[in-house]
Amino acid sequence: MDKEREFAGIADASEPNAGRVYDYLLGGSHNFEIDRNAAEQVMKVMPSITEIVRLIRWFMGEAVYRLSEEGYDKFLDFASGLPTVDHIHNIVPRGTKVIYSDIDPVTVAYAQDILGDNQDTRYLHCNAETPEELLNSEVIGEMFGDEQRLAIGYNGIAWFIPDKKLDHAMSVLYDWADEGSKLFICDVDQEKELENVGQMRNLYKQMGQPVYSRTRSEARDLMKPWRVEDPGFMPLEDWLSMEQRVHQETMEKFGSNLYGGILIK
Repeated sequence: MDKEREFAGIADASEPNAGRVYDYLLGGSHNFEIDRNAAEQVMKVMPSITEIVRLIRWFMGEAVYRLSEEGYDKFLDFASGLPTVDHIHNIVPRGTKVIYSDIDPVTVAYAQDILGDNQDTRYLHCNAETPEELLNSEVIGEMFGDEQRLAIGYNGIAWFIPDKKLDHAMSVLYDWADEGSKLFICDVDQEKELENVGQMRNLYKQMGQPVYSRTRSEARDLMKPWRVEDPGFMPLEDWLSMEQRVHQETMEKFGSNLYGGILIK
């Protein structure tokens, strides 16, 4: 059976979904025509969006690599999107346990199909605004045992979450995780309005997934009591030589407004 028809009955595939749009912009193939059309509209407004989403994915890869090098062998990821195009389980050593999650049932179904019988990974349904849904799952114990010192991914989702709900999610994760746990996250610093961002925000609002703006200092307050580790919150391009992989025009317009960090309990 055609995958698009197979999964169309799981959720409303007549509406574009930000996660599947993101997959298309990354060059993935697990998306619907409605998602591709929406992505093309975003690209018309902001032609550099494909480079921007790759920048976000490269930061994730760098954060995961660093945490794995530090010995973290358990990863809990929120708003994971589809586990394609260099996702966590492709980066970490064999035996590392990874639990992915997403709010979209179609994405979850696709992802479970992609991962197949990979015993080191699981993919569950969860709203990143309410991580307690996932933390209370039996799968946590099955995969991680009793240890809750782990690495948590919250990459590329913060700008889709209003302030009060982001504050709630950060607090829930902090209270649940063991001391020494780390969290990697990125957001957009809206100290200044970027070219065409207003139009792009309207497009995502039409998808039913509005984008929320906040300054870096406002975001930092919402992430407390997590503590930012060195080298602190930095533009994504500063985490590695990303400027060699993204056009200079894109970096000048958007790069410094995208920032990320690794935080610790």
